Amino acid sequence: TSGSSIKLDLEAGASCIVRTFTDRKIEAPPVPTDASAGPPVAVNGPWTIEFVAGGPSLPSVNTMEILALWTTLKDEAVNDFSGTARYRTKVELPVVAGSRWRLDLGDVRETARVFINGKPAGISWVPPHRLEVGNLLKEGENLIEIEVTNLAANRIADLDRRGVEWKRFHEINFVGRSYKAFDASAWPVIESGLGGPVLLHPLVK
Repeated sequence: TSGSSIKLDLEAGASCIVRTFTDRKIEAPPVPTDASAGPPVAVNGPWTIEFVAGGPSLPSVNTMEILALWTTLKDEAVNDFSGTARYRTKVELPVVAGSRWRLDLGDVRETARVFINGKPAGISWVPPHRLEVGNLLKEGENLIEIEVTNLAANRIADLDRRGVEWKRFHEINFVGRSYKAFDASAWPVIESGLGGPVLLHPLVK
């Protein structure tokens, strides 16, 4: 068929909504390109990681010289933990007024809520974990806080290993895929946290 065409260039995991009209002409500014305006700035840390909500208990505050998933910490409590941990660091930036910057969180297990200089920057729940953050950045030192929430699997496995009755359902036949009584005690630890690398990409305005 004849008519206009739309080019979509989406990375794995990305999505968008395209709305078309046949009864009106839409006047809108062009969508900015993602052309790079220079090399990315690595947010290297060191990182402080604080477990802020979840259970069965809150692991201790840790400092990471190199960013990693929290399940790599030498603290047995992190293997059973399901909930939210806050990764915090600071990064120095050149002049950013009026600039476009994209924050790339890299490997996130599983969702992330981002704050920059104390202000909410957005939530990412599917890869690629990227947010436009230029309006929140400033010249000089910037505080980056990323609250990561993992899946419930590690907590459920811990409950079953300890024999805690947690299955509060009206349906008594709560079974696994093999139709045997559900038991997560043998589940391996599910990797959780922020793996990065975390990068700030300057984009053409």
